[in-house]
Amino acid sequence: MSGKAVGMAGGIIGLAAMAAWLGLAHSCDPPAGEGVIAGRVTIAPNLADQVKPTDVLFVIVKRPQGPPRPIAAKRIEHPTFPVSFEITNADVMVEGSELRGMVDVIARLDRDGQAGPAQPGDIEGRYAKNPTLSGGRDLEIVLDSVH
Repeated sequence: MSGKAVGMAGGIIGLAAMAAWLGLAHSCDPPAGEGVIAGRVTIAPNLADQVKPTDVLFVIVKRPQGPPRPIAAKRIEHPTFPVSFEITNADVMVEGSELRGMVDVIARLDRDGQAGPAQPGDIEGRYAKNPTLSGGRDLEIVLDSVH
């Protein structure tokens, strides 16, 4: 290697070190948007009259395959539709998990307000593009299916 090539290599390494020191190098950061899922839940017009003041809206995030238990969920008391939601890593229910990769997003208007499997009378809806990549901020879910 010539002295000129060694000098150029040293300069490039120096610039990389300076960028890292200044916090300009982000190659190890997670992709933008991961750790958040946000959107809006509406209810089908033919079911709107079935909403009761005691109902609770759950927005649930699960893995497309694997255990049926949710990764994260948001509980919204006394929903008035349309309802905006944002689920972050703070809503994760399984320690050590995070909102990343492919997920299914489901909303449930729950009659008894208890988390768990859907019960008769609960109204559910799914994001039409399930499974989706976490990080989405404009998900639209329509509650349109009665259990």
